[in-house]
Amino acid sequence: MDETVKPRQRYRVAFCAVLAAFAGGAALAAPASVDWVAAKSAPQTPEISAFASEQPGGVVMVTSVQHGVVSGLAVLPGQSVAPGQVIARLGGPQVAAALAQAQGALVDATAARDAAAISLAAEQQKLQQHLSTRQLVAQARAALATATARRATAAADLTALRQAVVLRSPLAGVVQSVPAVSGGFLAAGQVAATIQPAAGNWLRAVFYNAAAADIAPGAPGIFTPGSGGAPVPVRVRGALGTAQADGGQPVALTPGVPLAPGVFGTVTLAQPAREAVMVPSSALILDKGQWWVMLHTARGDHPVPVVPGPAQGADTVIKSGLKPGEDVVVVNAYLLYHRGIAALYQPPD
Repeated sequence: MDETVKPRQRYRVAFCAVLAAFAGGAALAAPASVDWVAAKSAPQTPEISAFASEQPGGVVMVTSVQHGVVSGLAVLPGQSVAPGQVIARLGGPQVAAALAQAQGALVDATAARDAAAISLAAEQQKLQQHLSTRQLVAQARAALATATARRATAAADLTALRQAVVLRSPLAGVVQSVPAVSGGFLAAGQVAATIQPAAGNWLRAVFYNAAAADIAPGAPGIFTPGSGGAPVPVRVRGALGTAQADGGQPVALTPGVPLAPGVFGTVTLAQPAREAVMVPSSALILDKGQWWVMLHTARGDHPVPVVPGPAQGADTVIKSGLKPGEDVVVVNAYLLYHRGIAALYQPPD
């Protein structure tokens, strides 16, 4: 072969190699296939835990967390009381004003939730008419979730206030004294009655972020001593008054066996089993404090806000935002969520 041809051949070979490399690079840059799975429904047995400490068999004080006028006393010194029995009720202008404020907050939160629901429905309708975007629909859905959570908080506050104006005995025992006077003013933190427990020592625990139904009298649980001793079965006696200023709910519990003086540890109460929605943890996306998943539908993939719960192995419980059977993206979900982010940046010169 003529030597003058070889350089041209070498050039063609090199050029073809460059094209092959470029094609290979383009193939590597292509996004990987996106996979999805269906959100599943699985039984869950939630638990709530709290720090607990042994209390001697001394008197228990029933105190008020709300200012009010004692509208009537239902007990007298020396009287035996059962768990949950009414000790006194509160009324007067302070209670009326607090109830009106809580009811007004609930009305406002309900109106905000309804307005958010109407806004979401409007955005979904406009999306079908190609007059909106999936991002605007997702924002409206997130606003509805926030408004719904605020209404739930307002409803819980109103329920807690209604419970706070009724003072009840947290355990079985005998009334020792009744400092409160019918028709008199009772300030927050003031003692309404003292009760001598019928049993010996008991446990005092403070639960946070727990509903009243989660700590109902008679609910079973386990006390694990901090010293590493054997777990002790316990049962809820009842709430020690209403919630504290920091939101904690004091609760009295009866241990299954006598406890050593001064022992402390953790009380865990198992709640009734209920169905929960679960998805692989790889489907969750955190953006600016809000959790999302990419919902896969026949019309494409779009983000939806969710409220995750505890993780169970490779899966995570979804408290709200998803239904069983809905498909969520689990491969490249984060990249798919941020697929439009490149348009927000100017490449360097």
